[in-house]
Amino acid sequence: MNGRARQFRLPLLPRTRRGKRGALLIVALLICAVIGISITSYIQLGRTSLTVSNRALYNNGAMNLAENGLEEAMYSINQDATTSSYSWSSDGWTTSGTTARRKWTGTQFDQNATGEVRVRVDNYSGASAPVMYARSLVTLGGGAAAGTAIEKWIKVSLIRTSKFANGLVAKDTITFSGSNATVDSWESGYPTSDVKYSSSVKRDRGSVGSVSVSVSAVAVQNADIFGYAATGGALPKVGPNGRVGTFTTALGTMDMSRVSTDFSANFDPVAQPTGGTWVGAIGSTTLGATGSTTTYSGSAISLSGASTNKLVIQGDVTLYLTASAGASAITVTGNASIEIGSGASLIIYTAGDVSLAGKGVLSGGSTDATANSPTKFQLWGTSTSATKQSIGLAGNGVLSGLVYAPNASVRLNGNGSMMGSVVANDITVTGNAAFHYDESLVNFSSGNPFRVSEWNEITSAADRAALSASMTW
Repeated sequence: MNGRARQFRLPLLPRTRRGKRGALLIVALLICAVIGISITSYIQLGRTSLTVSNRALYNNGAMNLAENGLEEAMYSINQDATTSSYSWSSDGWTTSGTTARRKWTGTQFDQNATGEVRVRVDNYSGASAPVMYARSLVTLGGGAAAGTAIEKWIKVSLIRTSKFANGLVAKDTITFSGSNATVDSWESGYPTSDVKYSSSVKRDRGSVGSVSVSVSAVAVQNADIFGYAATGGALPKVGPNGRVGTFTTALGTMDMSRVSTDFSANFDPVAQPTGGTWVGAIGSTTLGATGSTTTYSGSAISLSGASTNKLVIQGDVTLYLTASAGASAITVTGNASIEIGSGASLIIYTAGDVSLAGKGVLSGGSTDATANSPTKFQLWGTSTSATKQSIGLAGNGVLSGLVYAPNASVRLNGNGSMMGSVVANDITVTGNAAFHYDESLVNFSSGNPFRVSEWNEITSAADRAALSASMTW
């Protein structure tokens, strides 16, 4: 040893190996950065998806809330239309002029979300077609982080339903057993005009429908249905000399564009009214007075014999017949008749049986060209008995009227014509009877509930702004 401390040095790596280690470190850092960015992006994507999904969920909740408010309004509108004792204010509505308003708050959703809905009904009394507006709002839980509250605005326009939206309608079967019975249509223009039926205005838009699913629901046989036929399940049965379709449809065939098997209809019962001036058993007499509106009660109508034996109706007459189910309520035979003069009308409510033969009901006149509008003679069957009410309409004349008897067997028999509409449990058309449906009866809606005619979601900011003042309270 020379007294100097020996110095030791670590061997140096080659430059190429030091460069590789540095490159690996940089690559590792880059990979970590990419992974970090990916994880952050994935978390952000998941959060965004959760937010979008959450808002989509409560978007549906806001729509359901708005429709719930509209259903409440629809209930109140139809209660008011069909129940004289209904009160909007007693049911929680605030009314002013022709407008009713109501607000529901405090609806609880999951995740601390809350909801409320405001509903406004214009023309709520039904004097004209009501229009409903709903504005729902769902406030999400989580404060500002939840984002803007979700709103739905809906406008719904209504129209009255009609029990006479089709020509012949039955719960059970419709059977044509005549050799040359026909169904067609025309449009009278009710309630604003009164176009008479004639060959020059007839159309191939008559309609027959049964909700029955049986194979004999509509037995057309050899009748001509110039229009539409519908059932609840099976196709109508057409004979070799029958048809369903247009005026040019070949015999023994059906135009399948005018046939359907998904027909549905409501057959709401009609309550037997009471009251009116008691007139007992009704024979050859006069009821009412020109220009007046009168209500009578009687036990039954019985007319027979010579043409001088007739019940003459003047003015607008409503008649409640008290004959019970199974008993005779109206009997017209021989040359007797019920005569409803021009400008007059007759509405009959009865649970009893009806037989209109002879000259039957002469409403306005004895020909298609002179007959009154079908709305001028109305027969409402009120029977709810297990024994079906029997209604027979026969003769060689013209019967213009409406028949609504959901628990009745109706028989149209003869060589004459009937114009209007018939709703019954079952209907049989015999002989060469011609039935003319008045298409304007879709507008006949007195005392009926309302249905939706137009549904629109209000989405534009401008349209919402125009309604904002009337939908904020």
